[in-house]
Amino acid sequence: LKRDFIFLRSLFYFMRYYFFIIIFFLSSNPVFSNYEMNSNMKLAYSKILNLNFTDASKIISIEKNINPNNGLITLNENYIDFLKIIIEEDKEYYEKNRVNKNIRLNHLKKNDDKSPYHLLIQSEIHLQWAFTRIKFNQYFLAAYELQKAYSLLKKNEQLFPEFILNKKNLGILKILIGSIPEDYSWILNIVGIQASISDGFDDLYSLLEICETNKEVSIYTSEILFYLSFLEMNMRNNEFAQKKLLEKIENCCQKNDLMIFCSARLSLRLGQNDRAIQILENRNNNNFYFHYLDYLYAMSVMYKQDYIKAEKYFLQFTDNFRGSNYIKSAYHKLYHISVLTNSIEKQEKYKYLVLNKGNSLIDEDRRAEDEIKNNNPINIDLLTATLLYDGGYYKIALEKLISIDSLNIDNYNHKIEFAYRNARVYQKLEDKKTISYFKKLIGMNNSSNLYYFPMSNLQIGLEYEKQGNIKQALYYFNQVFDYKDYDYENGIKKSAQAAINRLSN
Repeated sequence: LKRDFIFLRSLFYFMRYYFFIIIFFLSSNPVFSNYEMNSNMKLAYSKILNLNFTDASKIISIEKNINPNNGLITLNENYIDFLKIIIEEDKEYYEKNRVNKNIRLNHLKKNDDKSPYHLLIQSEIHLQWAFTRIKFNQYFLAAYELQKAYSLLKKNEQLFPEFILNKKNLGILKILIGSIPEDYSWILNIVGIQASISDGFDDLYSLLEICETNKEVSIYTSEILFYLSFLEMNMRNNEFAQKKLLEKIENCCQKNDLMIFCSARLSLRLGQNDRAIQILENRNNNNFYFHYLDYLYAMSVMYKQDYIKAEKYFLQFTDNFRGSNYIKSAYHKLYHISVLTNSIEKQEKYKYLVLNKGNSLIDEDRRAEDEIKNNNPINIDLLTATLLYDGGYYKIALEKLISIDSLNIDNYNHKIEFAYRNARVYQKLEDKKTISYFKKLIGMNNSSNLYYFPMSNLQIGLEYEKQGNIKQALYYFNQVFDYKDYDYENGIKKSAQAAINRLSN
């Protein structure tokens, strides 16, 4: 009995000693992370995409107490900074929090490099901060971060070829890099990046299909749809793809303001203004207010000719948005409303605000400022027809244009605009003479360097692309680059270059 007791006591001491060894290694190993996408991290990620940053931060704090070495904590914290900066454009917040990037990367470098998440998360952080740099015009820093993100992803793809989440950021980067004009190809030669738009879309759509059928990664569906929506609208002329994306968003993901933004933009792009209004009126307004949705809603009701409501929401946007983009555009629309409603006392006020508020970095703001500086006269009938066209009310817009006696238009620029508006409306109504309408415009004298001419070349190219006439399509896409110093130049040239890249691939 005594011998048995001694044996049991020895066994107990051994087990206790072994237990303490295990606890020691588990508790004193800060250099390895489990990168665990557990219920806390999934919930925090979902809250972040819902723009509910307050609840997300609370969940992240809980996870920090339970599992402080979880590398997904770092990524989710970076998502919050990224979305706040991109959406709010708050320069003060950006300056205060940009130090977080290197702090987080240094923290991650101590983690488990055997995990496929290790390089993925580092690349994600570089990519997200690159987009914030672009927002504040820090292009060289953004270029470095994009190159760093790309190299990390390619390395991760080699180490973990079966890790499907590599496709998300690689797809985005391939599309963005593939759309860079040839004039800037030297940048790609320096950083050693080769990519194509079509390959990038293939990556994203294949990942979307996996997310829709695999519960393990279904949580990423909304994010993939967000990126695809934005990229389809800006990089390709695929109306069928846009319709399918809108359908997918409305069926599964239209539960937060980020996806409401996507579906409203897609609806407007597809000429479905009433649908956009309905979507925007059902937004959630979580604790982080998405002010751009006020601007978008004001535009939509303006297309509907509800000028009272449009004025209210444009002012709500200009009064509350901390950023600088779309401010000039909003005041310019308010000026248009004052003209359309014959509110003479407001016209000078809004013209002054266009010139003295916001900045002119994006095309919409630059055009607003140029029109006021040049004191361009407004033809109310043409402006009304334009608003109807932008809202997708093509038949009503055509009726308005038909009611205009073009022979009585004294301003030559208005004659050109009249020809352009007619061509655009007939294009949407799928008239067989669409190309001839645009070619007729191109034959007119472009003495004022108007954007209607390069835009008409772009539209002719798109029409030929639909017909499968690649040679003629490329010819007219390239014609766009013969024009310089006009409104919407960046956007038109970007669309033409994306089309050239698309057809060349």
